[in-house]
Amino acid sequence: MPIDQVSAARRTQGAFQNHHHGGAPAAHASRKHAAWGQHRPALRVGNHPAQLLTAALLLATLAPAAQATPTYTTVPGTAPSTGCSGIRSIGNAALGACTLAPRTCATATMLGTLGVFGGLVYLNAQGGFQPSRETWDSGRPPRPVPPHLPSPSVPIRDQVQQTVQQASVVSADGTSSPMEAALLQVARNCGGDRGCRAEAINALLHSLPPATLSQLQQMVARTVAPSTPPVQDGWPLAGAEAAAWPADALLLELADVLADLYTPSVAAFQDDMEAIVASTTSVPSGRQGTGDEIQQRWKKANEGRLEAIARLLERDAGPVTRVPYVLHGLQHLGIADGSEAFNLQVTLPTAAAAPPAKRLLLVAHGDMIGRSRGSEGAYDNASGVATLLHIARQVKEDPSLAGTQVELLVTSNEELGFLGARAYVDDCLQRDDCPTFVINVDMTGRGGHGYALTGTDGLADSPHLGKPTMYLRAPAVSPVEQQAREQLEQRLATQGFVPASPDHSPWITSDNIAFQNASIPCVAVTQVSAADAALWRQLEDARKTWQARDAEVDWRAWQAQNSGTAPLPAEEARILKTRYQAAASAYHQYKALRDAHPNAPPTMIHSERDRLHRVNPAMSVEFANALLDGVRHLEWNADTAGVIPTTLDS
Repeated sequence: MPIDQVSAARRTQGAFQNHHHGGAPAAHASRKHAAWGQHRPALRVGNHPAQLLTAALLLATLAPAAQATPTYTTVPGTAPSTGCSGIRSIGNAALGACTLAPRTCATATMLGTLGVFGGLVYLNAQGGFQPSRETWDSGRPPRPVPPHLPSPSVPIRDQVQQTVQQASVVSADGTSSPMEAALLQVARNCGGDRGCRAEAINALLHSLPPATLSQLQQMVARTVAPSTPPVQDGWPLAGAEAAAWPADALLLELADVLADLYTPSVAAFQDDMEAIVASTTSVPSGRQGTGDEIQQRWKKANEGRLEAIARLLERDAGPVTRVPYVLHGLQHLGIADGSEAFNLQVTLPTAAAAPPAKRLLLVAHGDMIGRSRGSEGAYDNASGVATLLHIARQVKEDPSLAGTQVELLVTSNEELGFLGARAYVDDCLQRDDCPTFVINVDMTGRGGHGYALTGTDGLADSPHLGKPTMYLRAPAVSPVEQQAREQLEQRLATQGFVPASPDHSPWITSDNIAFQNASIPCVAVTQVSAADAALWRQLEDARKTWQARDAEVDWRAWQAQNSGTAPLPAEEARILKTRYQAAASAYHQYKALRDAHPNAPPTMIHSERDRLHRVNPAMSVEFANALLDGVRHLEWNADTAGVIPTTLDS
């Protein structure tokens, strides 16, 4: 039977009152108070599947934030974070929808789940989802490695090498030994296993004095400090601005840097140096005995030195040719006129089927002087010979040299006026078989990433032009030399090496003089810091000034005037005295400058300060590698390769 509206309303009201026992329903606050009292209700998640999935998404989005600590690292080579960030964004969007509009939570969760799976499929197809074990392995936290550059900057690397060369390690019994020697022994023991070197060096660092270790760690900290704070998903990590790198991370980074610097190649370079120096020091130093006995000891030291170099070349470079030449005019040194000497020459293997048309000659002198004063001839020039040996080993492993035949020449008697180089030049000119380009290497292992280079144009400023015994000329610079020099300087620059400025670059007087004076394209290189190059130039200018003032004095007239055997007229005597005083003043200024800088290159060589420990093998190897890189990239212009330059005075 139909019910009218009034009856329906009365029925509804009656049912309502029966449900609430005839009273009004309690307010929301009253019901909440009755259930919980003064305590706030806890957040609860119901058992509805949508609510459980929403909670799981919430925890998933919070998990990366919980890992955002200063030890978080991005593993090199893993996928960019943009894809993973997009997946997190989908989860965040679903969570936001559930929070703002609970009635739509089920729909938002379903769509979010589909979006996540779709994103994973897409990333997998693109090869962009590649989580690494180091990042995701929750069983073992990743090693705390701070962000770092591929290698320390050049100045920092040089500072580390210099500090290592002066540092000592202390053993358990309290004895100390050079740190550099310990690092070289690690390189010998571990060989090419870089991990072994890093682990052994890490243990070695614990035996350093705390002050030295702190100094090295501060250097490394400057190389690993990030330029911007570490971020995750565009937000800075917590404490990124204030937190310092952990001490263990700096120690590991320092061990890695040293493992890269002190390699088996560096140890081999040091071994070559030690062999050459040992052959020299087998002959006693000092000035005991007569002048002839001192000269004989010097001759014996150089003979043993050259034999040791020949054995090293035979071992690492290939068959050695002893090229003889005859000595004249050295009776005052106890060398009989007509005595025979020899140079050592090696032709390195080439990858070409036929001999390349262009020949590059690498030159280093093997002799030394100053044995009576205690010199070991290490810096001058065992370092140059060891540089050639290092290059020879690299070329034998990889003989690809872009159409260039590389030859090595170790000369003798450079210290007596470039006699070995002059003999080679005379012979190649006579046979019309001189090399295309010559690089003379004299003194490496000091000065970090600085170097000086002298070309043929340096002869124009020589005070010996037209004078005996070499009668130097001023040849024009050939196009071959100009182009090769520019290419060499460019490649050295790519390796971080900086030349001395033209105003402060010294004039290198070595075997290059013999080649350049004969118009054979040639440059000389030496590893030297900018400060030492400027000091070298200053000493050189002071020496030139003294020699120029000395040449103005008529020494026979001065002796006759002083002895009274041939008195001069008053005016002539006054002029002679003025010139003598100018020469004496210039000499004293030159001597005072040398005394003030005992470790400047021209002062250190030929003296007791030229010792093995003053040559840094790691620096030498870096320079040798950069030089070899320049050699490998030499390109010869066919239009200028055969041009023979004319001289300025022709």
